[in-house]
Amino acid sequence: MSATALALEFAYDSTRLEGRVRQLLRAQGRMAALVKKEQFPDGIGFNPITVNTLRSNATGGSGWVTVSQPDGTTNNCQPDPSTVSPALLTQPYTIEQQITRSANICLTDVQFGYLFEEQVKNIRENFSLGIKDTWEDRSKYWFQYYSGSKIINNAAQTESNGTTFPNVAATYMASQEQLDPLWQRIIQDGGGEEPYAMSNGAAMLTLVCSPEAHRNIIKGSSSVREDFRFAQMGKGYEGAQLLQSWGVDRPYGGYMHCIDYRMPRYNFTDGAYVEVPYYTTASATVGTQSIVNPDYLTAGYEAMYVWHPEAVIRQTPPSRGSVGEDTRFLAPNYNGEITWRNIPNETTNLFENIGVWAAWLLAAFKPTVKNRYAYTIINKRCTTITGTACPSY
Repeated sequence: MSATALALEFAYDSTRLEGRVRQLLRAQGRMAALVKKEQFPDGIGFNPITVNTLRSNATGGSGWVTVSQPDGTTNNCQPDPSTVSPALLTQPYTIEQQITRSANICLTDVQFGYLFEEQVKNIRENFSLGIKDTWEDRSKYWFQYYSGSKIINNAAQTESNGTTFPNVAATYMASQEQLDPLWQRIIQDGGGEEPYAMSNGAAMLTLVCSPEAHRNIIKGSSSVREDFRFAQMGKGYEGAQLLQSWGVDRPYGGYMHCIDYRMPRYNFTDGAYVEVPYYTTASATVGTQSIVNPDYLTAGYEAMYVWHPEAVIRQTPPSRGSVGEDTRFLAPNYNGEITWRNIPNETTNLFENIGVWAAWLLAAFKPTVKNRYAYTIINKRCTTITGTACPSY
């Protein structure tokens, strides 16, 4: 029986290759790192329900009454009490999984490849970064899904408390004018009791946004620009935030700006938001490469998050090598830890010289009542480039 042909995965020095093997890296998002992690409990099935205690106030009773001299018609020892009854919210969620593996790596093919150790190192690094991207995309998906409010940035500030965006187009770019009333609303609702940080005794909320949205918030308003100019007079370049890179986290207006270069972008098509993938594919000398999607760069709308640390929690089951008695298992790590697998097979891998990298991602994204403090905002992007024409001579 003939063996199955393997795809070409390496470059070979059939004529004359030169120099080290360089690697194209990836921009990394922030949400996968921000999301809180917990262990998924054993023995609770596939569709758990989380229980949350809500606020509730006293009802009924006589309220405040005057304590007066007994006259036989009152009872100062037992006024009519009001009652505080509990209020609970249950939220169902599910557990999901994905396995990712590399292409087969054949020892015979590799050892004749050009600078094969560098190629192998880069291939593994690319695989590892791809796993991070998978967690990042899924974390954003569930944060948006569970966020308690979804706001379209337009004149009406159209809002939905469901799992999808309102089907109206955003018309405004990101601005501090929109964020100010949201800060007050969240603080009044109790969202400042577990803040990201404090500044001058006030809670700092976390705003996850692109450098473009961050720039619009800081530079788009003349009053905000003046705030920075006067606050940083005499501090030189190091203190002049208007002159610094827009990819650095910094506080302003009650928010800590957490810069994310891979915020979801959309087009508004046929009355609905359609997400534009960050990557698309293109041909390469060997294989197919992923490139930043040109449509992503020109998409008309972009998401921005007001984040809360307990809006959604990623739960992962523990690695388990046995379930009792004499059972034995490989004990996979469900957090996406990369494992080299070289599985012998009489027909396809007799000498164990064909292996793959593999990662198992298995998790439940658990919502909590704190998702009422999580906001997903859709802003308009202005993609037209404006500039100054060259002077005529």
